[in-house]
Amino acid sequence: MVNSHELESKVKGYLWGAACGDALGMPVEFSSLAEIKSRYGEKGLQELNSNSPWTDDTQMIIALVKALNRGAELDTQELMDIISQEFIDWLDDTGIAPGNTCIHGVSNLKNGIHWSESGVAHSKGCGSLMRCGIIGAVYHNDINKLIEISSLSGSITHGHPTAKAASIAGSYAVKLAIDGVEPVDMFKPLLSVTEGISSEFTESLNNAFDLASSKICDEEGLKLLGKGWIAEEAFAMSYFCILRYPNDFKKAVQIAVNIDGDSDSVGCVVGGILGARLGFEKIPSEWKDNLLEKDKMENLAKEVVVKVHYLDNLA
Repeated sequence: MVNSHELESKVKGYLWGAACGDALGMPVEFSSLAEIKSRYGEKGLQELNSNSPWTDDTQMIIALVKALNRGAELDTQELMDIISQEFIDWLDDTGIAPGNTCIHGVSNLKNGIHWSESGVAHSKGCGSLMRCGIIGAVYHNDINKLIEISSLSGSITHGHPTAKAASIAGSYAVKLAIDGVEPVDMFKPLLSVTEGISSEFTESLNNAFDLASSKICDEEGLKLLGKGWIAEEAFAMSYFCILRYPNDFKKAVQIAVNIDGDSDSVGCVVGGILGARLGFEKIPSEWKDNLLEKDKMENLAKEVVVKVHYLDNLA
């Protein structure tokens, strides 16, 4: 069991790690790997520039942070109503390049459709995965609530079973990281917690584990796993990066964003899970300093740490 200081570092590590991964991937989100290398050199994009903004990924994490800070201890119905309102407020400040499914689902909410029916049924984009890790941090001591809120809050926008599986896995991976579980030992728990939800998610998770254990190079392994626009690919690619570099935050995020695809979302997921694993102090200080809205992130992180301690004391 983590002590109070370590828990604070890991919760803060999730938030700052996700934001840094998101911000690093932002400039290359819609670029091919060839275009990235042409622009930044053979190694691709390596550093976070001064005053780097995050995207819609972190903006949606912030919406969840606000909701959880307001009512994480409440019953599910009350909390989901709060999350719904925070998502509606998010429409006024979506961040950079918000996904169509997220916009559609939250617009449904705003137009009066209940959160249980607002999601786009056929969509398995990574929009619910990218934001859900904070649920794993807040409910790290309550697995049932973690699974329930990850599933329900994800379905506000994404109704496909594969998106549900990825959302649960994304949250649960953060919980396992906080608990100190080695990434290689996360595999069976992740399979177990998503069992029976989506065969394509299970297949992608297996592929990520097998490829990370092989001699394939990082670039080719990630290409085989996909481009990250859809949920099972985004999680598989993220898990691959974490398996390859479990103790090197910077390297894992660098390979996560230098891909043919959704660079900011994969970077965000990798940064969040490894930030929770390694702690706030292991995230490069220059990256944290170079976030455009670092003061906002600092204040939010302090608030969520207080909430986590409060919930742990209730348990």
